[in-house]
Amino acid sequence: MLDNTKKIKDLDPGGMIVHLRNFPQQIITGRELAENAPLGEIDTSRVRNIVVCGMGGSAIGGDLVKSYAIDLLEVPIYINRDYSLPAFVDGNSLVIGSSYSGNTEETLQSFVEAGKRGAQRAVITTGGKISDIAERESLPIIRIPGGLPPRAALGYSFAPILTLLERLGFIPDQTMAVEDTFQLLQSGISEYDMDIPAEDNAAKTLAFGLFKKLPLIYSDSFHFESVAVRVRGQINENAKQLAYSALLPENNHNELVGWHKVDYLKDTLIALWLKAPDMHQRVGFRMSFMENVQAELGVESIILEAIGESLLSRMFSLIQLGDWASYYLAILNEVDPMPVRIIDKLKSELASR
Repeated sequence: MLDNTKKIKDLDPGGMIVHLRNFPQQIITGRELAENAPLGEIDTSRVRNIVVCGMGGSAIGGDLVKSYAIDLLEVPIYINRDYSLPAFVDGNSLVIGSSYSGNTEETLQSFVEAGKRGAQRAVITTGGKISDIAERESLPIIRIPGGLPPRAALGYSFAPILTLLERLGFIPDQTMAVEDTFQLLQSGISEYDMDIPAEDNAAKTLAFGLFKKLPLIYSDSFHFESVAVRVRGQINENAKQLAYSALLPENNHNELVGWHKVDYLKDTLIALWLKAPDMHQRVGFRMSFMENVQAELGVESIILEAIGESLLSRMFSLIQLGDWASYYLAILNEVDPMPVRIIDKLKSELASR
């Protein structure tokens, strides 16, 4: 089925595959938009913490910046996925409201609350209510292109946050890492696109491995946690299929014990291991130990090795592979990867209350 281009096009009338192909350019465009956006008078000398308010596809960009820059940032960064804010948010906070639509109710409420607490604020959006707030209060706005599902706009949610932190002096210049990542992602398109046969296409091969399975996605908790979250979310939203993720070494202190008797699940579960040279050596050993435990119980594993010269490119190599695999998994599931109707229904019912 995955080599039948007509079948793929019929199941993807909205053209999700076009967004996959355009993903590398989003990072470059998002960076340029952030470089040229007026920042007003943000006083970095009093910033003691950075908070990104966002949900879903608008929050994952913040997650990735947090994971990538954990070795670089000297102030803590927190991703806020809620209506409320933690108590530490105050006049010494820099709060970034990231909402693709500009109308995400959780983000709007927490962003407004941040203003009441005296936090310095900036906005990344296509428009909507959060843009109106920013214009009314003369806050910095990084405007990104609209018309995409938020999960298909990752480059626009990630690159502006990274670039904003660079411009404000919180992290050093990342131009070389971004260019390396762009080149790797461009090469990935030629390896994963629909006209590449399954026998030569790692994304199609991965999709076949995950088909009719419950993927359990494992990574470290330092640099690659957000990558695992992204892969999980793409399987959920694109393929309309359940997937879960867990982190090591924490997993070894609880879930590991649960792998005692899984006879009734062994044909359903599949472990997906995200690995990279950036991971701690002891975490690598723990992963191998757990793989052996699962193998002895008859549970299959798939190992994905990150590629690239920089940490950023290695993170995004796994993201791109996961994105394309989730797309092909949607085709195998014979569902349109674009709509998320149950989320739309929830939003509609929330709006009516």
